Formats: sequence, C-alpha cells, structure tokens
Amino acid sequence: MPKPFDFGEAAEAPPDPVEAPATPRALDFGDTHAESAPPVRHSPPRPLSFDDLPAVPAASGATAKAAPRALFDSEDHPAVRDALAITRADYPVLFAHAEQRFAALFRRILPVKLSLVTEWGEAPLMEQAALLRPVTELVLSFTQMAVPALLDAALETTRAPAGMFGKLFRRATSPVEFKPALTSARAQLVQLIADSDVATRNLEASAQNLSLHSATLAVVSTLAGDSADVALLDALVQRRTLLQQAVRQAELSILQMGQVRQQAAELIGQVSSFLTVTLPAIEMAQAQGGN
Repeated sequence: MPKPFDFGEAAEAPPDPVEAPATPRALDFGDTHAESAPPVRHSPPRPLSFDDLPAVPAASGATAKAAPRALFDSEDHPAVRDALAITRADYPVLFAHAEQRFAALFRRILPVKLSLVTEWGEAPLMEQAALLRPVTELVLSFTQMAVPALLDAALETTRAPAGMFGKLFRRATSPVEFKPALTSARAQLVQLIADSDVATRNLEASAQNLSLHSATLAVVSTLAGDSADVALLDALVQRRTLLQQAVRQAELSILQMGQVRQQAAELIGQVSSFLTVTLPAIEMAQAQGGN
C-alpha cells in the first residue's frame, strides 16, 4: 500500500551541510565585484563592533590649532626663563604689572655681556634728564612769581594804619591797584598747575621705566653671581647704582613738584577770595563812605 505523499523511491540527495551566517564586519565597503569569501562554518554571529576600525590619522601641524603656551615654556634662552622666575619671586608687585616688559628686557640683555651692561638704560636716563628740565623750570617760575608777597601787600592796604606815625606818614594805597597784578598772577598759577600735570605724569612714567631697568640688572646680577668676569660684575653694580640714583632723583623732583602744586592751589584760592570777596566789599564800603 503506497504511503501518503509518496512520490516514488527516488534517491534522496544527501543533506547539504548547515552553513553558519557570515560574520558581519563593521563598515566593510570591500570590492563589490569580488566573489564573497567562503562562509565560516559553525561560527556564531557577533554583535556589531567598531574595534577594528582603521585609526584616524593625526591632524597635520598646518591644520591643528596650536595650544597657547605659558611664558616660561617659550623658546627663550634658558637664562631668560630663569630670570623671569626670579623676578616673579623677588619683585611680585612689579612682575604682576609688567610681566611682558620684563620679558622684553631680559631678551635684550641675556645672555649677559659687558657691552650690554655698560649701555643698559642709557636711553631712559637721557629721557629722564630731558623731563627734569620742565619740572625745574616750573619750580623756578613759581618762585619768581612771588605771589605770596604780592597778596600780603594787597591785604596790607585793607588794614587801618597803626599808631600816630602810621596815620601821618603812610602813603594811602588803594587795594584796587593790586587787582591787575593779582588777576595776572592767578592766571599764571592756573597755567602752572596745568603744565605740572603733564610734567609730573611724564616724569612718573620715566621713573617707573628706570625702576624696571634697575630690577632687571638686579636679577641679572643674581644669575651672574658665580661669574669669574670681574669687570662684568663691577659694571653690573655701577650701572645698577646709577639707575637707582636716577630713580631717587625723579622721586624727589616729583615730591617737590607736588608741594609746589599744593601751594599754587592754595594761592589760587586766596587770590580768588581777595578779588571776588574782599575787594568788592572794600569798594562798596568806600562808596558808602563817600556818600
């Protein structure tokens, strides 16, 4: 009796071996025209992995953005970096306000040479000598104005003569006669204060520049302390002393100019008071007495 769905006794083909699915590869864009590789038999499938991706080439120097470098990591001479470190430790206030200026000065003088030391700070010294002249001229001009004596003479005319001889022999001088001179003196004092503002500001900047040059030499002297060059060591001491003396001279001139400015401001107030208060009151009193 035939079996259900029996189509004869045709020879059954041997079963094909079970092929495992090919392992997927991450982003594999191989040659599409090449024949596929034989399947790996009996290999379980793996999840998608990016571990086998080709390494990304490093960006070239032309395209990579250079990271900012610290001042001490620059390509300066090693002595410059050492000098900046000493300056930061020994002169923290100056260094905080003039770090880049110190760096520029050290690049000029280091490595240290005798020829550099003997000319160090010469231009700032000559500049300060020129800036001291206006200050000296302003102080001399203030002295020659003799405003205090002029003001005292004007005030003296407002006082009644003392004693009988004063009343008999004192020549009557009206305070009004001093008005033109005092008006001119006040204008000169105002101009002196304006000129002194500029002169003092320029001299202060010059003194600060000399202070930086002097501090630079002090640090260089520290670096060159073990040098066998006696001429170099002596030049460092002498040049630094000269710069310190120049700074002190500038400070004294600034102090003197400040005192003159204070006196000028006080005199301006006194002259203004005489011209705007005292003199009109006297004129009014004389007018009423005449009436």
